[in-house]
Amino acid sequence: MVALTVEPLTPPTGSTIDFGATISNADLENLTDDAFSVISDALHKHLVVVVKNQHTLTPKAQYELTRRFDPSASQYGHGKTVDAKRSILHPDLKTIPHQPQVQVIGHGFVEEYEGLTNIQLKHPHHRTFHRDAIPDEDDYDFTRFYRWHIDAALYDFHPPRVTTLLAVRVPKGRRQTLRYDDGSGETLDVPLGTTAFVSGERMFELLSEKDKEFALGSKIEYAPHPYVPSTFFYPLIK
Repeated sequence: MVALTVEPLTPPTGSTIDFGATISNADLENLTDDAFSVISDALHKHLVVVVKNQHTLTPKAQYELTRRFDPSASQYGHGKTVDAKRSILHPDLKTIPHQPQVQVIGHGFVEEYEGLTNIQLKHPHHRTFHRDAIPDEDDYDFTRFYRWHIDAALYDFHPPRVTTLLAVRVPKGRRQTLRYDDGSGETLDVPLGTTAFVSGERMFELLSEKDKEFALGSKIEYAPHPYVPSTFFYPLIK
């Protein structure tokens, strides 16, 4: 048996990123206690870990890995399924029939995947939440981050200790220039389908003392119905 290896991510030149690691040689379908211990230690040390070569991982194994970190996390944050008639997330998420804690997100038509057949996925676009969108004529070469978010509304649920994302198939080929459009003029060269992770600890450190006090003394109150079109408060601190 090949031993697991953990390699801290090398930040880009000039970056102050100090978290993230990759893990190789992990068999998540048949995860031993020793292997889980290595993964758990790496996650708590590096905060975000990428487990390589897991594109064939089953939904059951993915859920069991998540639950191993937190046995109380027994269901998806929105409930067992997404309300197809009322939820604005319905075009974005599809529930795995035999593992309802796992949702599928993507873009385009999928003929069959894990019991789902002939599904049409719609990936969220930055135009949905940004007041000033990138013009149509520039939309091919440029993009923006969709928005910061958590992965569930969490009505009547505590957030799980760990969230997992499984990349089954990712776009290949061209890249785009991501524009921050926050007045800084900063851009970032990214592949299609990019997901960014941030350190909540670092974000908190960057706040003024006044804002830190405000954040520590604040509570979040959701609107009455999860992800049903209405006005609601969205959490700023996870």
